Amino acid sequence: MKKLLGIILISVLSICGFAQKGKFGHVDVSAILSNMPEKTTASKQLEDYAKTLEAQLQNLNKELEAKYNDYMANVDTYGKAIKQMKEEEIVGLQQRIQAFQSTAQEDLQAKEAELLEPIYSSIKNAIKQVGEEKGLIYVFDVSSLLYYSSESIDVTNDVKAKLGIK
Repeated sequence: MKKLLGIILISVLSICGFAQKGKFGHVDVSAILSNMPEKTTASKQLEDYAKTLEAQLQNLNKELEAKYNDYMANVDTYGKAIKQMKEEEIVGLQQRIQAFQSTAQEDLQAKEAELLEPIYSSIKNAIKQVGEEKGLIYVFDVSSLLYYSSESIDVTNDVKAKLGIK
């Protein structure tokens, strides 16, 4: 009987232990990111890089247009071999432009990741510190949540304070 009573007591205590509520928090990372001066600097650098790539693309397009206009203006004077060579040159330049556009897009995405990675890293570290200070089990980003209850703790302002932003 004492053994049965001991088992029941252990079971009840275990259930009570599991029934305790964990502390969860949520944070609005996009609101934090938009208020960070580093984000403004990164956006400006990314914009400048995009303008550089755009200028190179415009130069290639001007070169293509000039070659095409020259070809069209003189097509009747070209012999068969020169005509074919000029056509191949124009097609080759079109292919180079397409390859440049593809590479430029990849480069722009890589540059964005390079510029934003340290910013996201500092936000993540601040969230971790705030979560530990508040004894939270999890901190979720509100952009990926469909619902969070009023019992979830909003730590957005705490993270902003930790990062030194308003």
